[in-house]
Amino acid sequence: MIIYIDIVFLENVLINYIILFSTAIISKSKINPFRILLASSVGGIYSILNYIANLNIFLNLIIKIIISVVIVYISFRTKKIKYILKQICFFYMISFMFGGVAFMLLFFINPKNIIIDGNHFIGTYALKVTIIGSFFSFIIVLIISKLIKDRLSKKTMLCDLEIYYKGKYKKIKTLIDTGNLLKEPISQADVIIVEKNSLKDIIDTDILNNLSNIINGKWLESDNSKIYSYKFKIIPFSSLGNENGILIGFKPDYIKIYNELENIRDDVFIGIYDGKLCKTNLYTSLIGLDILKKGDSKNEFVKKIKVKNY
Repeated sequence: MIIYIDIVFLENVLINYIILFSTAIISKSKINPFRILLASSVGGIYSILNYIANLNIFLNLIIKIIISVVIVYISFRTKKIKYILKQICFFYMISFMFGGVAFMLLFFINPKNIIIDGNHFIGTYALKVTIIGSFFSFIIVLIISKLIKDRLSKKTMLCDLEIYYKGKYKKIKTLIDTGNLLKEPISQADVIIVEKNSLKDIIDTDILNNLSNIINGKWLESDNSKIYSYKFKIIPFSSLGNENGILIGFKPDYIKIYNELENIRDDVFIGIYDGKLCKTNLYTSLIGLDILKKGDSKNEFVKKIKVKNY
């Protein structure tokens, strides 16, 4: 059987390109068609050299891993190790999926002219299987990507939050925000950002209506001694369009977060936000992912608190 090197090269470039393109979609990496084509060509050249050299299994495995790292790096030019490892994992996952689809097609097509030479499949079927298999595999990747995206949508990231403070409590909807890394500067405790309007049941309305005056020290000029009972903290923050922002915060007695399990915390601060976090009122609070990771649902001291008059 005559083997055409150019056909083998083009087949490998095609399949590598689709795998790398799919990897970019799943890992949400920036897509650069030229770099992906260049990396695919490197993979195509390796496949030809590998067939000619016919290396032993152990050496071939080591070189394949090195080539995988090289083509992933060429495709995405990622500098951080953890992101490179993530992209390599996705690359292998999608490669295995593509291989599974290709074998399934071989079962249905049942080609007659096929040669198994080492770890290479050679025959007249190859181009057809490559194109059809790549198409179906790419569709599967798009479906998986859509399912993952839907799973991580805002609705699935919402949970209930209960704030207990001075014999009162308030239940609100909160959004799990991976970008909320705000800390109270002295204790380095996590901060939950809550709209002021959601705190009217536990914080005096006069105080909530004068947040900007309190921050600027104007409201303290009058006789408002009740403000001192809250033991407010000043919490600096930075965000897009506001690099030197300030929030007034307080430490609640404890909070309860209802995610997959009931999570009880008594070591967080509430940052009072003088504005709207969501135009549709789907949520009125932002909670960091770190709070959920560090939550101690086994804290017996907090669990045994008997809440009265709530």
